[in-house]
Amino acid sequence: MVTGDQDFMDRCGYELLMDTAKFWASRLEWSEEDKNYHINDVVGPDEYKEHANDNAFTNYMAHWNLGIAIRYYEELKEKKPELFAKLNQKMGLDRAYEIWQERRPLVYLPRPREEDLVIAQDASYLTYPVIDLAKYKEAGEVGTLFKEYNLEQVNHLQVSKQADIMILFLLMEDLFPLEVKKANWNYYEPKTLHDSSLSLSTHVILANDMKDKKMAYDLFQRAIRIDAGENMKSSDPGIHAASIAGIWQSVVFGFGGLRMLHGSLRICPSLPDNWKNLEFCIFWHGQKLHIKMDHENLWIINETGTKAIEIEVYGEKYQLTDKISMNYAAAL
Repeated sequence: MVTGDQDFMDRCGYELLMDTAKFWASRLEWSEEDKNYHINDVVGPDEYKEHANDNAFTNYMAHWNLGIAIRYYEELKEKKPELFAKLNQKMGLDRAYEIWQERRPLVYLPRPREEDLVIAQDASYLTYPVIDLAKYKEAGEVGTLFKEYNLEQVNHLQVSKQADIMILFLLMEDLFPLEVKKANWNYYEPKTLHDSSLSLSTHVILANDMKDKKMAYDLFQRAIRIDAGENMKSSDPGIHAASIAGIWQSVVFGFGGLRMLHGSLRICPSLPDNWKNLEFCIFWHGQKLHIKMDHENLWIINETGTKAIEIEVYGEKYQLTDKISMNYAAAL
């Protein structure tokens, strides 16, 4: 658990994760042909691909959901028997647990192709025709593709509205090695129009991960211009609130390199060349952390100071009680 908010988990967190696991277990369809469970007829993160089968993001997240439900079932039964009994009576967890254990190992998970390491976004995406998207990507406005194609046609082209596989890499960053991420970036980003305001921030963060600082900053500037650029007509009906949150993530998770992985905090700064420094605050396990960095140094102050926190910076682990400072550039 990343936040350590046990009260939330007891009140509704366990129930939420187990209920969604029950849903995904019910959504699985068995195939005698390959002896796997499949998830068919979905819209994944990419809204230009409707009625998709085996969307990679969806399948991997469902597989994760089933796994975390199995883990919490076992933990609750052993460590919180009263809460377990309550949820078991309400949700039929004993039977659900049997189904999760039986089906999870057989969920179909798209793997990187041997020839180029590309993961199929869904069962059909890689079979569709490829078209030149240059003029649409350079148009300066969204939706220009639909001046020449309708949605049904776009549904059968290798064209994506927004991040799809990329979100899988962001949320489960240790699932695939860097070479697989780069191969898929090189394949899918040219086919992504970023017609959703939510797409750019994901790509900013991943571009930083892949050390492409120019691409990261170019995409970041595009994201800012959606609501704060020279031509803000796209905001006439209202601002893109989720996109603004994505811009914050681009700064903190992307350029600041802040990540939460397996319940631990990691910071790997990668500032744009034309930024002098970056400064922000976060709350981590009840502690307010004041974080500042420039191109060489990192300073972290625990302003709450009631608990020691382990932080990893470029592979080195530190114990933060009150404050630490370091020259992180030496580790690069």
